[in-house]
Formats: sequence, C-alpha cells, structure tokens
Amino acid sequence: MSLRDFSLIGKKALVVGARRNMGKAFALGLAEAGADVAVTDIDIESGQLDQVGEDIKALGRDSLVLQADISKKNEVDNLVERVVKKFGTIDILMNVAVMYHHKSLPDLNEEGWNKLTDVNLKGYWLTTQAVAPIMINQKSGSIINMTSRGGLKAHADKTMGNYAIIKAGIAMMTRQYSRYLGPHNVRVNAIAPSLVEWEEFPGQEQLSKNKPQDLNKTPEIKTISELEKFEAWSTGPENIPLGRVATFEEMANAGVFLASDASSYITGTILNVDGGYMA
Repeated sequence: MSLRDFSLIGKKALVVGARRNMGKAFALGLAEAGADVAVTDIDIESGQLDQVGEDIKALGRDSLVLQADISKKNEVDNLVERVVKKFGTIDILMNVAVMYHHKSLPDLNEEGWNKLTDVNLKGYWLTTQAVAPIMINQKSGSIINMTSRGGLKAHADKTMGNYAIIKAGIAMMTRQYSRYLGPHNVRVNAIAPSLVEWEEFPGQEQLSKNKPQDLNKTPEIKTISELEKFEAWSTGPENIPLGRVATFEEMANAGVFLASDASSYITGTILNVDGGYMA
C-alpha cells in the first residue's frame, strides 16, 4: 500500500450540487487531496457556490464555478463542455445534487413526482451520460453518486417514500453503469450515508427554540439535508450504532477514497458511510 494511491494531484473533478453541506464537503475534500475542482449548483445567486470556489483556490487548486439545472440536457452538455474547456478533461464526477418533496407517495402529485425524478434521477443519468465518453476516451475515470440509507431499505417515515424510491434508482443506475463502463477502466460507485451534520437552513432558529415536546411542529423543509436535521432533532441517532451523525470530513474522506487509485479495484459498490445503521 502507498499513501500516493490516495493522492488526486493532477486530477480534474466536477462536483454537482456543491453549494453547501455534503456537496461542499466533497468539493473541498477532493481539492485538499490535490484535484482541481469545478463546482455547480442550480442556485448561484446566494454567493455560497462562489465561496466554495474561493475556498478551493485557497487550498492551492484551480476552480470553476458554474450554474446549471441538471434536469435539462442542454444545460448539462454546456456544463461539461465548459469544464473540459477549462481543465482539459474530467477524471472525477461526483453527483451530490438532491431535492426533496415532503409528501407521502399517496399525496404526491404528478408535478412533484416529475420534479423529483428530473433532478434526483434523470439529472444523475444526464451528467453520467455526458461525462462517460470523456472517461472512455482516456480509459480512466471515477463516477461517484449519492444514494442513501433510504435507497437500500424501505423508509419508516411515510413522507420519505418518494425519496427512497429515487435513491434506490440511483443505486441501481450506479450498478448498471459499472457494467457498461468497467471494460473501459471507468469505475462507478455510490455513497449511502445515514444522518450527516448540517449547515444552517431556513427554520433552524425556530427549531432551536422548540422544546422536545414541541418537535412535532415540523418547520418548512425544502431539502433532504434540512429534513435530516429535523429528524436528528426529533428522534436522535439512537438507531445508529456509533451513536452520532457523520461529520462532513468523514463523508469527504469516503469520496476521496472512491475517487482515488486506492479504490482502483472497486466498482459497482454502494459504500455505506452510515455509522453502522445498515448493520
């Protein structure tokens, strides 16, 4: 074994959904390991994505900040074209973008279903479809998708059913693509977290004022990270053997491992970074 196998020096990465939380952590982790990192998100107006780009540069790496809606093929194709124009190639693709609709399957309408599948599933397929030819041509590459514990077993929370179905689709898409791309020395894996730490979100201040008996008053929740924060407040990590949520650094470490040559014989794998939840 060599520590050099974990190095990403000279590699070029694209992290989709890098504005905050795990996406930001993965982008900075790849940069710290030596990669130049392009970051994208649908929200660029807040300035958070620009800050991620500046943080990457502060680590001594090159960065490119781009806005894109990954549910639209023309925007994905343009995104990949601009990254290649800047970096020359793409060695690592990390699909982290996610959106959540806090409705149970029976209550979810067609518009909500389409929005969920367009971003969370179709978007991952479009980015992989756009990047795969580049990696095939250079006969190397690592694609890493974000699935979830919810994609590996039925979720106890009835409002998470739609999310679980989509994350299960991402897990299977990961396995299928590993078979298509493996003969070209392109690896495709996924990471399945349980609860992960969070950054601030709308409604956090109100949550912090709530007493435990008031936690059934669900705040407005717009993303899975926000929902998981609420779950941590309301139920705690008692079902996690390690007894705590994961840190961003722990998630980033898993991403660097799968992106690097240290995992050169690993493909088609769903890596549970879940504190033992799936044990």
